[in-house]
Amino acid sequence: MTHSATSIAIKSYFQAKRKELMALSELPVCKHSGLIGGHREQIYRAYLADLLPHRYSVGRGMVYGMFHQSREADIVVWDSHTYPSLPLLDHSFFFAESVKAVIESKSNWRADEFGDVLVKCKAVKDIVPTKEPSLADEVAMLQLNVASLKHGTPHDGMLIANPHIGTTAMFLRGGSTVTPKQLIALCAEDIDSSWPDVLLFLETGLLVTKNYPTDESNRGHLSFFNYGENALLAFSTALLKLIEDRVVHSESRFYLEQYAFQILTKEPIFTSTFKLTRFAPGRVPLWG
Repeated sequence: MTHSATSIAIKSYFQAKRKELMALSELPVCKHSGLIGGHREQIYRAYLADLLPHRYSVGRGMVYGMFHQSREADIVVWDSHTYPSLPLLDHSFFFAESVKAVIESKSNWRADEFGDVLVKCKAVKDIVPTKEPSLADEVAMLQLNVASLKHGTPHDGMLIANPHIGTTAMFLRGGSTVTPKQLIALCAEDIDSSWPDVLLFLETGLLVTKNYPTDESNRGHLSFFNYGENALLAFSTALLKLIEDRVVHSESRFYLEQYAFQILTKEPIFTSTFKLTRFAPGRVPLWG
């Protein structure tokens, strides 16, 4: 496939950023593991701050809902234009309604580190943001009312399940010898609750996306892709989409993947289905 000048420029940018992130993470900052982790997280926060629309801010801390809270998160992407946060000495208190995604960043692949990711992702997914119906929900109800009047069929309202807070994780190095089946076997809890929505192995180029059904089936699926040196581009487009799916827009939505489809059009190297244990996000009309 012949790539356009635009897709070539985008590919070159993200390939250079991938090399930059990996080089910066190798700087001999110190020997203390905690400080090394903080240095790595700051590198990723700086990258995301440049990439994300200014509506979103990038921070570090814990996410609090009415009844549940997260573990301490390496990176929190939140809507700072619409919601407040409570800054503390070395991290922040984020309200669940403001948070669009939580990112765990790890230096090297290890099974126990992946276990830590799974525990933290489950803690985030247990949080249920308390939200009033959004403008998009109100428009959907108007459309349902119009359809009901048009076809003469009464309805009993609509079941609305809002998307959960997005969860992502990235491993900077390692993981080249781990197979998809071995990864899945490490998920002791159910995949629906614990597996991150987007998982990246930056050095090896592996990206795993978690997909929910758009029909009435009770099965989701994991898709494993080998993007090689384009893995950061694939991760960034997936992260942007994850965030945008959790926001109500007054303008047309933007998808970076439309500019890079020639690069990202790949078949997964492996897929696996999983059973849903919670409501899938979406709106389901309840016809009488």
